[in-house]
Amino acid sequence: MVRDGENGLLVPPRDVAALAEAIAALASDPARRQAMGQAGRALVEREFAEPVIAEQTLALYDAILREIRGGR
Repeated sequence: MVRDGENGLLVPPRDVAALAEAIAALASDPARRQAMGQAGRALVEREFAEPVIAEQTLALYDAILREIRGGR
């Protein structure tokens, strides 16, 4: 979900220095924070909106039913 540099910053697990550096970088750059926030929202609206998830779920159910019916 987080795309490094696009909608957030990824840091290695348990790397306190890298986390502090990422926080400081975002704290000092309001335009970057805003751009990342907008990119994150766009990603969620595009890939995780209710209609998208419903369509994917129904497609999965349909594929499973076709497989079950074809296996008889």
